[in-house]
Amino acid sequence: MPVSGIVIQCADGCAVQVAKALDMQVGVEVRGLVKDNRIVAVIEADTVNDEVDLVSELSGMDGVITVHLAYHNFEDLEQ
Repeated sequence: MPVSGIVIQCADGCAVQVAKALDMQVGVEVRGLVKDNRIVAVIEADTVNDEVDLVSELSGMDGVITVHLAYHNFEDLEQ
């Protein structure tokens, strides 16, 4: 299971609105809002491809400028 920390850069004045929308997304946990319209979040998915799809979906949200990967870890749950 991939788990990643991301930083989302939002358009001016959109960070709170985007954070609320992210809270409703499965696999996304908002950890905080940072100055300069940035959101820190953790995402997880069943597979790397699912995580890539999730990041693509987040990138297309209204008010989102970019999604930056800050940390990535893959946990093998079958061990």
